[in-house]
Amino acid sequence: MIDHDDHPSSHDGPLSSLVRAAVPEPFDAGFSDRVVARLRAAREPSLSSALEHQFRRIVPLAAAASLMLAAYNWWGARGAEVSALEAALNLPRVSLASAYSASTLFGETSIPENP
Repeated sequence: MIDHDDHPSSHDGPLSSLVRAAVPEPFDAGFSDRVVARLRAAREPSLSSALEHQFRRIVPLAAAASLMLAAYNWWGARGAEVSALEAALNLPRVSLASAYSASTLFGETSIPENP
């Protein structure tokens, strides 16, 4: 709406009062700064959202791999006399003699063969 006419009778009509009432009010001071800051924040991912995204991608794969390895270990030990948990985790039998054996204490030892 462009007002070139300063004559008071031109502003008295009901149509002109409706047009003046429909004019949008200006935004508060700093509106553009707030919009720009919000757009920047939306574009830059935060550390927590990046970690959450990676967590959602990796954890299901790691859980599936763990379940597959547990099933493989359990299936391989199905004939042995071990519990299902020991078989799934592939835990070795531990006794006092095996805990204090030379190979456990000092690593693998080999005895030289005499020709």
